[in-house]
Amino acid sequence: MVTEGRQTMTWLFFSPSGRITRLPYFLGWLFWIAIGGFILARMMATQDQDILLALWTLALVVTGLVSTVSFVMLTIKRLRDVGYPGIYAICLFIPVLSLVMFVVLCVWPGIADETPIGRRP
Repeated sequence: MVTEGRQTMTWLFFSPSGRITRLPYFLGWLFWIAIGGFILARMMATQDQDILLALWTLALVVTGLVSTVSFVMLTIKRLRDVGYPGIYAICLFIPVLSLVMFVVLCVWPGIADETPIGRRP
């Protein structure tokens, strides 16, 4: 989904190809956390209404699954930008290591060299 120097949101959130810098990585995570927070707030507001609570719970489960895939794709692209293989994205599923990895990827600058994966964005 890459077109002549322009990348789409689908590429950003759901494609493992290419590289991204720190800012899109952080903003991608922030987007999904905000969506999850909104759904949790709606769940708390509708605790006494069973049908609405069930719908918001379903929305939370679906969003959780979609955001997990997106987190992995964002991390694969970010790992490639700092010079590591995308397979290290598996570390996202190790509780304490995932937080450390997120912080490191948000502050570590990418490599300036062109790699087989592509040039620096």
